[in-house]
Amino acid sequence: MLKAAERSLCLALALGALLAAPVLVAAQRPAAPKAARTKPAGPKPAVTNSPDVPALLKAASDALDRKDLPAAVKALQTVLEVEPQMTAAWFNLAYAFTGLRQTEEAVKAYEKTLELQPDLFEARLNLGILLMELKRPAEAEPQLAKAVELKPEHSRARLYHGRSLSAGGQPDAAAREFQEAIRLDPALAIAPFDLGQVLLGRKDFAGALQAFQKAAELDPGLPQARLGAALALEGSKRDLEAAAQFEQYLALQPGDLETRFHLARIDLQLGKNEKALEGLQAVYTANPGLSGVAAALGDVCALLKRLPESEKYYREALAASPGEPDLHRALAQTLLDQEKFPEAEAEFRACLKLDPGNRDAFKGLATSVYLQKRYAEAVPLMEAQAAAPHPPVGLYFVLGSCYDHLRDLPKAVENYERFLSLSQNQNPDQEWQARQRVKLLRREMRK
Repeated sequence: MLKAAERSLCLALALGALLAAPVLVAAQRPAAPKAARTKPAGPKPAVTNSPDVPALLKAASDALDRKDLPAAVKALQTVLEVEPQMTAAWFNLAYAFTGLRQTEEAVKAYEKTLELQPDLFEARLNLGILLMELKRPAEAEPQLAKAVELKPEHSRARLYHGRSLSAGGQPDAAAREFQEAIRLDPALAIAPFDLGQVLLGRKDFAGALQAFQKAAELDPGLPQARLGAALALEGSKRDLEAAAQFEQYLALQPGDLETRFHLARIDLQLGKNEKALEGLQAVYTANPGLSGVAAALGDVCALLKRLPESEKYYREALAASPGEPDLHRALAQTLLDQEKFPEAEAEFRACLKLDPGNRDAFKGLATSVYLQKRYAEAVPLMEAQAAAPHPPVGLYFVLGSCYDHLRDLPKAVENYERFLSLSQNQNPDQEWQARQRVKLLRREMRK
């Protein structure tokens, strides 16, 4: 909500909050590794009606090629009943389970593959990717580290290892892996994007901007790179340029309401109130229940002096968050500006009940009581403000007026004169009134 003294939004950066690293690489099925079989100690007993393993393996391979994953799983499971030590069958079963989104079964099948053949790079990489997808970075990191050890020149292994390190709270190590991925594959757009996210989180805005711009150059269809560049510019206090980048991103992702809301707040900071209103109304139309949007509309409508609309939006925001003191204060100020003094007073009091130290609400309460001509009640409120550090000059004029109406002539003169000594031509209309009242009151006091 807007403070009474300055109707502007202070936007705190949620660095990286709007960015989700896109997974651009699905689990890959490499050429089937050779089966790792353990030779039996003695002659294998004859089995009647034994499954035809080569035929089943071919059926599984054909099923994988035509993406008939259930058929592939069935064939491979039959093979493994007969040949439980066949690495290739376990690997391809894990791959098929991954495609069917049977993730726990896929993890177990990859783990079995690696029991049989620990140095199988493809299994390490795919298991690490799968664990990252399951949001288990602590388990993924050693798998991906081993994949990098097995193939240090593999850019995507570096990329995913960097992601696991970043998710595990090791941004420096993650950045090194992303930089290595960029070195290995300069055309891999997602690597500078991921690097940009790490640098953004470390508030290295210049480095993040450079990384995001490189990602956007490599892949103009990656809208998140423009979003990252916008956040980096915003972090560098280059709001005008950031707004332009947010607009470019939203042209590609028009349904991102959170970012459209964010851009509207930046427009408010830039003084583009009409543009901010347009953006906020678009967000509100799409999702009126989005947290904060009604309050923000109340703010911008107040700035534009569209007070009935401001009141409507503030009341709607309060219905959703009745315990938010500054919403009560913002609504009260809008009611005060509409000269709805009793309603304004009630909202100022509601704010102070929730937040007794809110000076803006206290000042507003005193003003609303004064404007209802309840001068005796207004005086202690005004005097309390006068006793606080750095009271506004105009307060003494209002105090003088209160005492004037209450016929406490010495105090009226005292406050009018204090106002005149401090104002020094800053408030010419009130200064003229104060001089006239001092002359008249002094005459009365001499009688």
